[in-house]
Amino acid sequence: MLINEKDVYVLNPDYVMKNDLHRIILFSGSRSNFLSVKNWESFLLPLHAKIFSFFTFNRTLSTTISLLSDFLKKDERTVKRIVFPFIENPVSVFTVFKDEKIKFPKNLIINCSRFNNKINFLNLSPDIFDCKSIDILTKRFFSGPQLITFMLNNTCFTKCVYCYADINTKVKKPLSTNRILELIEETEKFPLRQINLMGGEVFLHPDWHVILKKIVDFNLSPEYISTKIPLSSKIIRSIIKSGFSNPIQISLDACFSEIMQKTLSVKSNYLPKVLQGIKALDKSGLCYRINTVLTTSNLKKDVIKDIFLFLSSLQNVSDWRITPAVNSNWIEFEKIKIIKPLKNELKFLFDFIEREIIPNSKIPILINRQAINREFHYCSTGSKYFDGVECSALKKQLFILPDGKATICEQLYWLPQFIVGDVSIDNIAEVWNSHHAKKLLHIQRNDIQYKSRCKECAFFEKCFEAGNRCWVDIVKTYGKENWDFPDPRCAFAPEMTFDLRF
Repeated sequence: MLINEKDVYVLNPDYVMKNDLHRIILFSGSRSNFLSVKNWESFLLPLHAKIFSFFTFNRTLSTTISLLSDFLKKDERTVKRIVFPFIENPVSVFTVFKDEKIKFPKNLIINCSRFNNKINFLNLSPDIFDCKSIDILTKRFFSGPQLITFMLNNTCFTKCVYCYADINTKVKKPLSTNRILELIEETEKFPLRQINLMGGEVFLHPDWHVILKKIVDFNLSPEYISTKIPLSSKIIRSIIKSGFSNPIQISLDACFSEIMQKTLSVKSNYLPKVLQGIKALDKSGLCYRINTVLTTSNLKKDVIKDIFLFLSSLQNVSDWRITPAVNSNWIEFEKIKIIKPLKNELKFLFDFIEREIIPNSKIPILINRQAINREFHYCSTGSKYFDGVECSALKKQLFILPDGKATICEQLYWLPQFIVGDVSIDNIAEVWNSHHAKKLLHIQRNDIQYKSRCKECAFFEKCFEAGNRCWVDIVKTYGKENWDFPDPRCAFAPEMTFDLRF
């Protein structure tokens, strides 16, 4: 694309740069469009960020080049050679620093006209990107987490047979709304990307709408909000008033009341209310999607067909997600075994959906085949080489429980081994860098019990340093007392006490 130096070019407002003490983090904001890369994250050198900060002002490109020439003490031709690769770049680009690639997303700097000149100019000073030392290799964020999840409560509207949440722990002193709002304000001090909300049931928290609006105002909107509660017009109006524009995820496991009563322990009038709420949501203009969890109760063609017919009558549902029920730390394994579908049954139903339903659907249908195709006991070279999404626990995320206790990951809840602090008494940065957080991050052999095969493993240091073990899977597989056992993907892991497979 032709670059016109008389035009105003600006750092794409869908990208955010924040100082992480020893490098600059460039990431996608909570809102994105066709010009940006969703879920982008990369580490930059301070000089990169300083250069890009010059593109946060309302001035022509020629003026910016002149100012950069003075700042970098280089002639304008050299400056153009430096910055032009980042202007209207149609694909991601990279540079190399000490043999490490530094990556930049597409459309990093764009012409203001691409946004109809409606840009909020940040006027950033290059000084805010000063770093005393450089480290672009360490995966853990230095200044604080990038993702925070507030579990607002562990109170549910239903009692699902496949529930993975700890709804048994009694919260004696919930984190106050005022403290939650203070914590949201604290996040300006570190490179936070998003604040997620979950329960229990988010909409049963008395001040959920106040908390959500605060998060939206700080441009940290949750990726989505999941609910099983029948949505009322009051709840829908409050969501709209908050400014939240990401998806509401509605759980719908069947359009047969008997199945819903059996799997969710609800009354016969629950399903009609849920369907009524979905219809109201459909008319509201809010973004929403449907999620179906498969158990032995609803693993039937007729059930899937009925849900599909209902969804086909809607106008604005974004997609339908179908996933099998999995093991829980809080429901006895023998009970889970009864409701977990068999692998061949799931394959049969998934094949049916792909053959008969998806070709006739006007909305995307996302089937979680990955859940049934997972492999275990296959890797003999440490967690760095495990398949699947890299674990972000201790690296970039913090999970805050309803009483303010902070843990490293969803589904670990109040397990004491993983509690790293308490935000009711400490700030987020103190919890993030607490003694226990660092101890978990740098586990030593002496911290491992003798019956764990990790204790004497030759790959111990490299495996734990990679930090890609799934603590949740370990606890689900071997029990809470054996939290330090190998990840079940490890070839040296013992046979699964509680089988994760279908």
